[in-house]
Amino acid sequence: MRFATGMVLIDAPHSALNMLGIDESLADRNVTRVKTFRRGGKRYPYVSPQAWRYWWRFTLKEHFNWELSPLYREQKQVFTAANPLKYPDDDVFGYMRAFKRGGVNVTVTRVSPLKNTPLISILPDRSSVTVDEGYASRHEGDPVPYSQEFYSTVFKGAFSLDLDSVGRFTIISKAGFKNLLTWDDVPKDKKGNPKKGTEDVVNEIREMERIAEELGVEKRDKEWIMPPKIRKKRATDVIKALRLLTGGAKQSQYHTDVTPKFVLLLNVDAGINPFISDLVFEERGEIRFDAEALAKRLKDLKEVIPDNAKLYIGYDEGFTRSLGWDVNEIAKTLEKAGVEVFTGTVGEAIEEFAKEIEAYYG
Repeated sequence: MRFATGMVLIDAPHSALNMLGIDESLADRNVTRVKTFRRGGKRYPYVSPQAWRYWWRFTLKEHFNWELSPLYREQKQVFTAANPLKYPDDDVFGYMRAFKRGGVNVTVTRVSPLKNTPLISILPDRSSVTVDEGYASRHEGDPVPYSQEFYSTVFKGAFSLDLDSVGRFTIISKAGFKNLLTWDDVPKDKKGNPKKGTEDVVNEIREMERIAEELGVEKRDKEWIMPPKIRKKRATDVIKALRLLTGGAKQSQYHTDVTPKFVLLLNVDAGINPFISDLVFEERGEIRFDAEALAKRLKDLKEVIPDNAKLYIGYDEGFTRSLGWDVNEIAKTLEKAGVEVFTGTVGEAIEEFAKEIEAYYG
């Protein structure tokens, strides 16, 4: 198994990217809060993981021409088409459709090959959040006061893309692994034909088989596998989309570029992510990078780092200069520990890393 893992830093110098909404606990209800969580004695702003995933999915649609899976509603559930052959976002982002149609259980679920953390502020709220006091005065009568929090910080996020799962669909009766309906799911009459009332289910299975035939999907006993060319494109599109990441609330007032300004990328032959904890941290109001800690961590994980795999460091020079980081020194520290390192712009690092992913699929 191989996972494309990474860490991104997003500079948010004056932003309100994913808000909590109006603070209902206040009598005048006119304060809009940012989302925060507590760790130890401090609170940290964050962008929810689903918001980041929404930005990612939207960027794939806008810049990589992905046809996104349509949404359907059944009672209180909203779900996608659950068709990972036709819709690449169903393949990469997973799905859960759990209900009965015409008395037939049409539940299918898929564990998302792409996993991501929330985007978490490196600076605590006391060092990053402020309140803008405003007045709405474009109407007749007295101005109406309101307050809105926003922050100035750097967000850190990590992700892992399961390369073996992209374009590979299992048919196992287990939550997350029954990705597709099969003829075994269709009730039969005494002659062995599908019972009346199962037409929708039959049509869905036939449509899936038609697409599989058209694309050249390899069918095995418990899984279907798409051609390497399609799997390769979907996996590399996901990584390349980071370079053009678009999204976030309050863009008309705070206008934040959410493309990463610093990335770490590495292929790992295990379901772990070496970048999640405490490599980037706050110290006396400054944002630090612990290259020694990363070097020791990667050395400790040497047996699951593939031969010839590199650690890709992509950075925006203005961003790292503002933090006082010397990327060349970071690279030297890692190379002393036996880690092969590539350094370049964020775009260059992503493109080179994508080539390593392409080579994995052959």
